[in-house]
Amino acid sequence: MEKFKTRYNKLNSAQKEAVDTIDGPLLVVAGPGTGKTELLSMRAANILRATDTLPENILCLTFTDSGANAMRARLASIIGTDAYKVAIQTFHSFGTEIINHHSEYFYRGADFSPADEVATYSILTDIFEELDYNNPLASKMNGDFTHLRDTAQVISELKQAGLSSSELLQIIDSNEKLLDAVEPELAAIFANRISKTTIALLPPIANKIAELPAPQLPPAIAPLADALALSLARAFDEAVASGKTTPITAWRNTWLEKDARGEFVFKDRKRHAKLRAVAPIYDRYLAEMRQAELFDYDDMILNVVQAIEQYPDLRSNLQERYQYIMVDEFQDTNLAQLRILFNLTDTPHGDAPNIMAVGDDDQAIYSFQGADVGNIHRFRKQYPNHASVVLTDNYRSSQEILDRAREIIVQASGRLETSMDINKQLQAHTNDANSQVTLSALPSRQEEFAWIAESIKENITKGIKPSEIAVIARRHSDLIALLPYLNHDGIAVNYERRDNVLDDERVQLLELMARICVDIAAGEHDEANSLLPELIAQPMFDFDSEAIWRLSLQAYRNRTNWLEAMLASPTFQPLAKWLLDRAKASLTEPLETFLDTLIGVPQNYTANDDTDDDNDDSDAARKPTKPHRNTFTSPFYQYHFNSDILGSSPDAYLTALEALQTLRSKLREGAPDSTLLASDFLTLIDTYRQLNIPVVSIRRASETAQNAINLMSAHKSKGLEFDTVYVINSIDSMWGERVRSRSRLIGYPENLAISPNADSYDERIRLYFVAMTRAKRQLYLSYARSDDTAKDTLKASFLAGTSLQEIDRQPNNAATLATQSEIAWHDRLTAPINRTMKELLAPTLENYKLSITHLNNFIDVTRGGPQNFLLNNLLRFPQAKSANAIYGTLIHAVLQHAHSHLAASGTRKPIEDITGEFIRLLHQQNLSDADLALYSKRGIEALEAFLSAKYDTFKPSQKPELSFAGQGVVLGQARLTGSLDLVDIDNQTITVTDYKTGKPSTSWTGKSDYEKIKLHKYRQQLMFYELLCANSRDYARYKFAGARLQFVEPDQATGDIVALDDRFSNDELADFQRLIAAVWRCITSLELPDTSHYEANYRGVLQFEEDLLAGKYPTYEQPKTGDG
Repeated sequence: MEKFKTRYNKLNSAQKEAVDTIDGPLLVVAGPGTGKTELLSMRAANILRATDTLPENILCLTFTDSGANAMRARLASIIGTDAYKVAIQTFHSFGTEIINHHSEYFYRGADFSPADEVATYSILTDIFEELDYNNPLASKMNGDFTHLRDTAQVISELKQAGLSSSELLQIIDSNEKLLDAVEPELAAIFANRISKTTIALLPPIANKIAELPAPQLPPAIAPLADALALSLARAFDEAVASGKTTPITAWRNTWLEKDARGEFVFKDRKRHAKLRAVAPIYDRYLAEMRQAELFDYDDMILNVVQAIEQYPDLRSNLQERYQYIMVDEFQDTNLAQLRILFNLTDTPHGDAPNIMAVGDDDQAIYSFQGADVGNIHRFRKQYPNHASVVLTDNYRSSQEILDRAREIIVQASGRLETSMDINKQLQAHTNDANSQVTLSALPSRQEEFAWIAESIKENITKGIKPSEIAVIARRHSDLIALLPYLNHDGIAVNYERRDNVLDDERVQLLELMARICVDIAAGEHDEANSLLPELIAQPMFDFDSEAIWRLSLQAYRNRTNWLEAMLASPTFQPLAKWLLDRAKASLTEPLETFLDTLIGVPQNYTANDDTDDDNDDSDAARKPTKPHRNTFTSPFYQYHFNSDILGSSPDAYLTALEALQTLRSKLREGAPDSTLLASDFLTLIDTYRQLNIPVVSIRRASETAQNAINLMSAHKSKGLEFDTVYVINSIDSMWGERVRSRSRLIGYPENLAISPNADSYDERIRLYFVAMTRAKRQLYLSYARSDDTAKDTLKASFLAGTSLQEIDRQPNNAATLATQSEIAWHDRLTAPINRTMKELLAPTLENYKLSITHLNNFIDVTRGGPQNFLLNNLLRFPQAKSANAIYGTLIHAVLQHAHSHLAASGTRKPIEDITGEFIRLLHQQNLSDADLALYSKRGIEALEAFLSAKYDTFKPSQKPELSFAGQGVVLGQARLTGSLDLVDIDNQTITVTDYKTGKPSTSWTGKSDYEKIKLHKYRQQLMFYELLCANSRDYARYKFAGARLQFVEPDQATGDIVALDDRFSNDELADFQRLIAAVWRCITSLELPDTSHYEANYRGVLQFEEDLLAGKYPTYEQPKTGDG
């Protein structure tokens, strides 16, 4: 613990107090740059040092993967590898792990699929269509339900608050009783003109409210009486103090309004009426989602809340497991997450819970995600005897930056500095004479962007690393508008790229081909004829412009349509016949297969199926498929995804690939339970466009890019720091009081403040404060005095309340203005600075985890080895799964569900129900009629034979499909992940079973070359699983008792159900660890060996592995590293 002592001595007194306070509830108010990560890591280390607590009994929760990774890395530098056994997770991954490791409590959601926006909209529309005409939510405008979008938002917000419909009604009923009790008296008081005599009539009302019995409400929900009485008392005090009735009038206008009879009633009456109408829609929506076997993002945390509160044994087990809980960024928690924390710490013994919350109300900027800064006050109320520590020593920014930022933040209302009576003035521990904060005003946006680019270029010239420069905006669109100016000045950028794939030229080309085929099949020849000229003019076909002109002339002279003219032309005939063939196929061919042919995916391409099962069941699986009778192949793939583009323009390659990946993902989400055809593809695209819902592909920014400046939104900048920061477009209509926001048609009462206040002035002040405090040394604030339409703008109103002296910057000359104008319209269309594949894949590799599937794909030189791994696993080229892979996945799924059913109910699911589920799931896949018949018969026969022989070995205690994604498995430098089909755990040992479909092997000695490779992979898969268990947070304490390869399908010769057991020597495991380390180095350095010179057989695989173990790859010298 020498490292701990050394680090502890460097802490300031407040940090030491927080580190030393390990028992009981603790609230730490920590401003920006005050060393929160060090504090959390040191406190975890101190708990392990000072108590008998095991690492896995400490739970650290935060909000981003990068935050969790930073905390784990910091903790590892203090305590070594034990840091990987501490449960450091995001709330989302924590919820996912609870569901995965306690699946018996969540069985109903075992095979649900995620719902996209279109599915959600469709379900709600169907519900709204059945509403009675006098329902307050049933109004329409231009054929659309005016309250539908707000209802969807309310349902999401209720889920984020952990509230069911019955709890919503409980709150409304409680509120209505209060309003019924006081509304008549208030209406009588305000029926007369407000005067000074009115003031004396209010205290009795406040006293009456205070004396009402406290209602029973859901956790963390305060009675409306509290807010009503407090606001009334404040209005009374202000009126008495000022001698004016203005505060009373303001209170009345806030709380009351006149009804149709001209009498004053509470405004909450209308809010309650609409919310009461939402409640049955909420219930119906959940029921329809369950019926459709769909879930949305908010369901996961809500399900965890409900399970913890519904099952005392689950709650007790989690309480026993997590003896110390630490929550970072506590101001970002929502009510559902707060309920989880309260449940985890509400022990029956009444002991003071060991929970620490670290937060800062001044950095509460995520209300649009359901975050509620009021949770800090709820923490204080839940744990009235909590200790408090305030961190004010800042180790990031200069005092100049901190002072200017404070001038901004003190303008926000409701700060803890006032309510807790604490001092949050930040004190700098850095002293740089060159520090500066400037506010620059430019005549126009073009000139603002040009000046920013020029200033950045100048700073880089002075020696500032590009990675130490950040440009921060409130909206992503401002960053996009800035890009041309940066590109013009040769400044490379690192930013989160967000593109609507429906605007991507490759997706639009795919759509064009599909429309032509569907139109031809439907007999819509005029529509197809109007689209064909656009198709054949595409560069990928490489048709000569003169040939296209002659084709057009021929069609015109002969009075024929373009397709007929193409059939008569030797040049265009192959394409025409192919389109006719594809048109016919569009009526019956599963959509994903149909899209594969439109794209022209090579026949020898291996589909990306990131599972840990190899479902190829014979050597025939390796034989190339017979070519289609139509010899024409779409040039789409070769034109957009050839190796030359991958090498020379990786950015363009990745952009195209991401567009296709996103599109295919949306197709699968949009209708997971039905077989889609080409017409469904077009309907889905049309629906997204009609609803104005973008289909967004996201490429994350790299956290390690060195040669590029960083562009980000203020929300994304949270938790980061840079030497130099530019905060741009600082105008009042973007950050200040003049921001326009859409008004909500459904509101909440005062005691249910769960709607986002992201558009509130206070939150925008906090957002600007966060942006400012990212800077260490230089902070440049800027705005333009006119917008793109030459309309005058004002700087953000909170900037006017500071001591910042505005710098008026003017363009140099008319020529400069002309250049800026040219950049604004021309350079926006040009490509950005090209970046290498290594730079582009950096965000992927920063959080990459190695699975056994990836490892096997990397070493299998018979299937392309590292190059196949690059295309298939890193780049993930989208393609339809083979029928055989679908079959294997569904066999696994129904066996998993059978295990889960036994664990949840204690009874075995009837075999006919299991086979029935298999057939139902199979019919939901994109399979041809022939494949459906083949695999239906094969699956029923396999499941009946397997379950007849092995069903009695199923136990309720077994854990199916156990995920290790959140187990923090690190082997040397390699981060590992995987999902185990079946795990048996007793008090001391753990045994793993892996299910396999396909032809069973009766021994570990393969006969054919294919079988030898297959069994070699299987042995390595089982070794990988042993290493996962031995190095995991929760299962390392168990002795690994062995692994079993369990074949599901019977041996064709004997009819027996076959299993292969294996144990591995220490030498075998050591060699395999070295192989993992070598593969990890190749992957993370993107030094992917060319394996074309290896034999494409079992001997070639072994030789490649030997060369990896011998250090032949990667080719550059590796630095020596330890295990931590």
